[in-house]
Amino acid sequence: MTRESTIEQAITLMQIDDFSQLAVMSPNKRNLSGAVTWKSIAVARHINPSATLRDCIIDAPEISYNQELVDVLGVLQSAGFVFVRNELNEVSGIVTAADLAHAYGDMATPFFLIGELDRLLRHVVSSHVPLSDVVTLCDPSGSRDIKSFDQLTMGDYERTLQNPDAWTRLNTKLDRTLFCKRLEIIRDIRNDIMHFNPEDIPSNTVDILRNLLRMIRLNMPI
Repeated sequence: MTRESTIEQAITLMQIDDFSQLAVMSPNKRNLSGAVTWKSIAVARHINPSATLRDCIIDAPEISYNQELVDVLGVLQSAGFVFVRNELNEVSGIVTAADLAHAYGDMATPFFLIGELDRLLRHVVSSHVPLSDVVTLCDPSGSRDIKSFDQLTMGDYERTLQNPDAWTRLNTKLDRTLFCKRLEIIRDIRNDIMHFNPEDIPSNTVDILRNLLRMIRLNMPI
């Protein structure tokens, strides 16, 4: 929308697409004047029933397309939305608090499953492989000062179980190479989740995690 648009146009556009806010900007999409929201319209009309669209415009937070989402969580919490500029410095999109909640919801199940897998792998490794052997494999220089299985990461489980001697201690008939390749995939998924990169998370992530959890429970009894 532009500053010359009407409140009726704004209300119509928001209802047509079920938007809660609209950008007010120049036709070239580079000059952002602000935003119009349901709240700003209600406040302006409460103060003056004859208010125009210009009276409804509020400040609009904006970020660059390459800015990390985690860095703008505070803005999203306070404003509820933020406009995104693309590589041409054009306003190309919007991120809302609802978008954030939806994205976190999509990642919630993988997040909890990875936590469950971490606990299970720690239990498997700690039950079969001495900590001294794990330290030798995962921290030969001693720079991490590993003194407990609780300090191990997904990468540590992978490095430990890649070792033929450590794998033999598990007394399982599973193939070590294939199992560790799957751990590598899950380690990458875990990193994407922790760095909030939902676009890089495979669509079948939940199945991948559940299948591995089930396989470990069936083939690596404690």
